Amino acid sequence: MNFRLAWQFVLVLVIRVSSGRIPEETRHLRKAQYTPPLSTSTYHLSYLARDEIRATAKLQDLAEALSAALDVLNRYLSSWEELVGAGVEAEGFASHPLHAYALTKHVSLGWPHVEASLRALSNRSQAIDFLLGRTRTRGVPTGEDLATVAGGLARLHDYYSLNLTALAHAQLVSAIDAHPVPVGITPTALDLHRIGSAAVSHNVLNSGVDFLRAALDRWDGNASSARSLDVFDARVDLDDVVKTFKKATKIHDQLLEKKGSRSKLHSTHASPLNKTLARKKKYHKKEEVHLGNLGAETQGMKQYLRLCRGEDLRPVSTTSRLPAATSCRWTRNVVTLEEVVTPLRGRPWSDRAQDSWRGRPPSGPTADHWRASLGRALREVSRSPWAVAVNYGVGGHFSVHHDHVHLGLVKDRMLTFLMYLTDVPQDIHTPYPPPSPSAPGGRTVFPWVGAGVRPKRGSTLLWYNMNRAGVPDLRVQHGACPVLVGDKWVMNKWINYGGQFHTLPCIPGDPSAAVLRPLD
Repeated sequence: MNFRLAWQFVLVLVIRVSSGRIPEETRHLRKAQYTPPLSTSTYHLSYLARDEIRATAKLQDLAEALSAALDVLNRYLSSWEELVGAGVEAEGFASHPLHAYALTKHVSLGWPHVEASLRALSNRSQAIDFLLGRTRTRGVPTGEDLATVAGGLARLHDYYSLNLTALAHAQLVSAIDAHPVPVGITPTALDLHRIGSAAVSHNVLNSGVDFLRAALDRWDGNASSARSLDVFDARVDLDDVVKTFKKATKIHDQLLEKKGSRSKLHSTHASPLNKTLARKKKYHKKEEVHLGNLGAETQGMKQYLRLCRGEDLRPVSTTSRLPAATSCRWTRNVVTLEEVVTPLRGRPWSDRAQDSWRGRPPSGPTADHWRASLGRALREVSRSPWAVAVNYGVGGHFSVHHDHVHLGLVKDRMLTFLMYLTDVPQDIHTPYPPPSPSAPGGRTVFPWVGAGVRPKRGSTLLWYNMNRAGVPDLRVQHGACPVLVGDKWVMNKWINYGGQFHTLPCIPGDPSAAVLRPLD
């Protein structure tokens, strides 16, 4: 793979994408049996909001018709109760002329109104069919979806240290941007308990403890009935919250002692919550940085987190030697090309009913901690390689991984193109660029390189996953940071080694054959 071949691909992609649609690929989507939770994609959540607007409009109309019918039926039944009280059920009641008049008046004047109200309801049978078929035809969030969204909120707190006190006062404030983002609906103590419980079940123990503590701080006698949104929620009393909090703190310290503060499958605070355990020397070591080659997983996850928060871990001796350019930037291993791809107008797809998703592995706490996003596989009409359009949901992320091997199936992804189709500002009303360099969240970071890249609409990242000896270059392990607020769309394209050996011959057994800068 050389520079010209890379640009040929980019130019073809620009031509195909800049038309505002992907014309043929949708006819060649690979089908998948697994249907991921709606909450792993902001696209599906936006679809859910639109569908809910349509459904509630029908419900409102139906409720008005039901209310009118109920009023008529209640008046008719009240009239009947008067007749019952007068003895209408007794033998010979109607032989009395005034009784006969009352009975005739009740039915002759009342029954037409009953028929009209019932007819009005029957005319809404299509609306009822629509509402009854919603779960089957368009999808309705399940308990798994709610748990996934709650887990996503917990992950955002884990990565960006949300200010839970500010959240209670309708302000979203995080460690990556002190500028508050207004919140229309604030969480109640019941919500904080639910989110904290979901966090514990998703192994995000630090966030779980923090949310449960916040629930205790805000608990009162009316905590479970503070809003209309809580009317269908399960009742929880203070004892339940206290028990959950104590259990979470115990699990937190046990997991921290046994496996450390962070891995691909769990996270805790850096120090134990138990004051005695917190005195141990191992919890007072200075934070180190390991760059240049693959280190321990725990170290990589810690650096991944720091990069997600906007830090640059490279020493000044490295960053000072990097050339500045307006359209092309690079580290030693990764190149950023700006204004390369003309982004789509709208979205890569628009009808969820026709979507064929190729996304997460089977759901559950382990899968959610590893990856929370959805991707759609797109195949070129006349060629075999695949491109994948990806959208991230609440707390959407992709933990540290290497593109050379994907789900144990693909083992020769030589080159990765990662194209940003949207900006990701934290405040969706703030024009890009955001007020601070690290504000948006959703960065793409390289823990062993020590650098990260903000999503910028139209830009593309390129990096080699293999050296010329055919060995994976583990320095380019990377991760997608959670999106705090906003909508993140990217497109991935991989160039496999098969068919490229004439332009980039393999040099087996030569450890010095590394590709240091992709465009050399």
